[in-house]
Amino acid sequence: MPQQEQHFEVLPGLAAYGPEAEPFSATGQGTHGEGYVVRFFPRAGEPWVGNFQPGLASLRCVLAHPDGARMIVISSGQGYVVDPEDRKSIEFLGCTYETVHLQQELNLLVLGTSADFEAVGHRGREWRTRRVSWDGMRNLAVIGCELHGEAWSALDDCWRPFRIELRSGAVEGGAYHEPE
Repeated sequence: MPQQEQHFEVLPGLAAYGPEAEPFSATGQGTHGEGYVVRFFPRAGEPWVGNFQPGLASLRCVLAHPDGARMIVISSGQGYVVDPEDRKSIEFLGCTYETVHLQQELNLLVLGTSADFEAVGHRGREWRTRRVSWDGMRNLAVIGCELHGEAWSALDDCWRPFRIELRSGAVEGGAYHEPE
């Protein structure tokens, strides 16, 4: 991954005084209460605070975008691609992310839900897998250029192994298969 020059700080909540936080919502419209609050320190200009509306899962983090300039903010599962230099969201990602995996060699961030995965590279979204699980993943690990794990099968109440080729998003195995 390219070195990220911007810096950020996750705050415990909205400040009671000072400049108002910039609201970020999945639709790009409307306002919301306190979400995931992050202060950005851009290369040029004053620091600013973003208030990111939460999604429908538990993952909360701020990640360097593979392009080396932008940031990815995940607020309780809701993904935002943010340009810290001009205080705006460039793209909205899914709202149920539960895991994130870095594949350094391919410069990819792999975001996972309880059912599938997608990769973000330096140009943006690279691929999205087919549905892999009925509802849940476990034992996830990046091994070389593959993501290995187990997917939940509701049909036979067990975990099924799978692997994803991270260059293409091709899936082998898993617990969910489309009817023929």
